[in-house]
Amino acid sequence: MMSGIGGGDARLKRRLLSGAVEDNVRAIENRPVGRLHRRKPFPCVLAFAGVVVVAAAALVVLPRFGRGPFAEPAPGATVPSVRPGDVGGGGPESAPIPRPSRLPGLVFPVEVQRIVVDPGHGGGDEGSKTPAGLAEKEITLDISRRLADRLRRAGYEATLTRETDQRVLLKDRSRFANERQADLFVSIHINSFQDGRVNRGIETYYLGPSDDPYLIRLAGAENVESGYSMADVKRLLESVYSDFRQEQSRALATSVQRRLVRSVRELAPEVVDRGVKSAPFLVLVSTDMPAILAEISCLSNQEEALLLAQPDYRDRLAQALFEGIQSYSHSVRKGG
Repeated sequence: MMSGIGGGDARLKRRLLSGAVEDNVRAIENRPVGRLHRRKPFPCVLAFAGVVVVAAAALVVLPRFGRGPFAEPAPGATVPSVRPGDVGGGGPESAPIPRPSRLPGLVFPVEVQRIVVDPGHGGGDEGSKTPAGLAEKEITLDISRRLADRLRRAGYEATLTRETDQRVLLKDRSRFANERQADLFVSIHINSFQDGRVNRGIETYYLGPSDDPYLIRLAGAENVESGYSMADVKRLLESVYSDFRQEQSRALATSVQRRLVRSVRELAPEVVDRGVKSAPFLVLVSTDMPAILAEISCLSNQEEALLLAQPDYRDRLAQALFEGIQSYSHSVRKGG
């Protein structure tokens, strides 16, 4: 009977999610995980306050359950029974299971109106720093102000998570965006590479799992000033973000990355396009809207560090960010 699939689906979701969250909490508390998960570890890794958390792949795959042709029927709906002869091959084992389709973003043409710009770091958290004393927190605030000015002139409602050199916890940054019912969240940072083989590059992130050791270390560094407790982390891991939010975050990140690379290469053709990637940044975890974290330049590169000290270069970066956001906004307005 088709009516039995809905209940089993719900139980499977609960079992997978319960196991995933329990393994994460065990990892945080430095306790061994269950045998089932030791045999087949989940690939998602979350760095939290210097602790590497094994975040379950269920965060990504669970949205697929409970949708499409196998969703639970509405109350009162008549659900037809399925006889073995109705399915090709003569039995249920040979019946193909259609993959539930995801809801495309173009079904919902939307208007982007409110944008929260998040200048990375602040206060006692300086972020990266050059030998000459130029701190990431100063650059991100200046460029964020320039970006917000451009957005306002274009008709958007733009606000900053911090207007001065102050410490703002990561959870307060995302709460700020949620309370203002922002349509987009853009966190601005400056890269710094300790590996001598790579000393420059632009990369843009959206929320998602990662098993890349470099991204795990980077997320760990960015997640330190989170303000989240153990219970908060467990709650966040239990939340399953929708396909729409993740896909739109990726689309926004792609648009911003493309404009940043093109703009910077006009001055520095050798700059590395490090691409669009998913990573578990806590500042993005609890936002309700499409959200990205952009590493817009690199302080560990001497040439870029000199450029970042110049107002004209900061203007260039702010303009590239604006154009990337504007391009994305136009695409979703058209339903693309």
